[in-house]
Amino acid sequence: MEQQTTNPNRRLKIISTFVVAIIGIVFAVVLAGSARKPKSQIPKPKLPSVEVQIAELTRHTYRIQSQGTTLPRTSIRLVSEVSGKVISVAESFHVGQIFAKGDMLLKIDSRDYELALAQTKSQVAQAELRLQMEVKEADVVRREWQLLNQGTPTGLQAREPQLAQARAALEAALAAEEAAKRNLNRCEIRAPFDGMLSKASVRPGQFAALATPLGELFATDVSEVRLPLIASDLYFINLPKPGTKVTLDQVPKVTLSAHAGDRRTEWPGHIVRSEETVDPMNRMVYVVAQVADPYGLANGNAAPLRSGTFVNATITGRTEDGIITLQRSALRGKNEVWIAAEREVKIHVFDSFKWYCLTDEYKLKYRKVNVVYTDSSQAILSGGIRSGEKVIVSLLTGVIDGMSVAVRELESTNE
Repeated sequence: MEQQTTNPNRRLKIISTFVVAIIGIVFAVVLAGSARKPKSQIPKPKLPSVEVQIAELTRHTYRIQSQGTTLPRTSIRLVSEVSGKVISVAESFHVGQIFAKGDMLLKIDSRDYELALAQTKSQVAQAELRLQMEVKEADVVRREWQLLNQGTPTGLQAREPQLAQARAALEAALAAEEAAKRNLNRCEIRAPFDGMLSKASVRPGQFAALATPLGELFATDVSEVRLPLIASDLYFINLPKPGTKVTLDQVPKVTLSAHAGDRRTEWPGHIVRSEETVDPMNRMVYVVAQVADPYGLANGNAAPLRSGTFVNATITGRTEDGIITLQRSALRGKNEVWIAAEREVKIHVFDSFKWYCLTDEYKLKYRKVNVVYTDSSQAILSGGIRSGEKVIVSLLTGVIDGMSVAVRELESTNE
């Protein structure tokens, strides 16, 4: 009886275990079936990448660009002031040679002028003798009148006309002597200043008539460059007023430069004046820059700034605060820029939970700005954007306001 009671219990335990296993399998299948299938992922398009420059308020010094050709401040044409045969020429009377003030350049035969001077000296001596004789005769007349108690003689009686004539003759003789001396001195042509010969037009033995060109000489102390500027550029340069006497430390500085192959040479100078008129041909205003000692004669190590050299010029202008300097490529049209603003906010949702995070995406914003000055490399702004804003400097095509972009920053180029 006891054995029969045990067997049904064992069967019940086996059946229970089997049922539990079946239930577990079914539950697992249900869970697996109820799990959400992943949604198909659409590949996100790649955002256009743009370069940006961070706007910064700075203290800016304007630098105005121009160009021109160097010319000597002083240049003269040597001409013969007397006529005669050229009997000697300085050995260094050649183009490109340097002369000091007073150096002999050439000499014209002076014998005729020496004779003329001797003749005028003789005329002076004769005129002096004639005047002395007239003075003595006038004294004799006055004494005779006094002895005869006839009062004071008249001008005619006192030989005053003869005295005046003698004095005039002496003055004419002296003037002729001075002219003869000057003509004699003009037979020697000397350098009127420290300079360089730019043209030689005469040789020994050649006859030089009056006003015959002999050569050309220019001073080597200062070189000048006429620099064309548009009228609005003058606002950025502190030029002295016309007629005002100023020192070099009171006028704008300028740096002239020229290239010879890969080598770039610079020369410091100053803007000394403005021509104050608008050229009717090109509507430009010219300012004049000066460079002292252009041939480096005082400083033997300096590179020469030769006359006729084409140079680029950078003029140092006024300094202003609160200025934003951008690359020229940032400017669209005359006064417009694109700003990378408002970083994209991405929303994440899981069941009933939601959170936000900033992405690397930015929105393009169109902005008008106040442009003060532009050149080939930079744009100077005084308003329209704030310090810290990201300004697009790369080329943009087919963009619209509010478009998403990725940015990469450039190093600041502000001065």
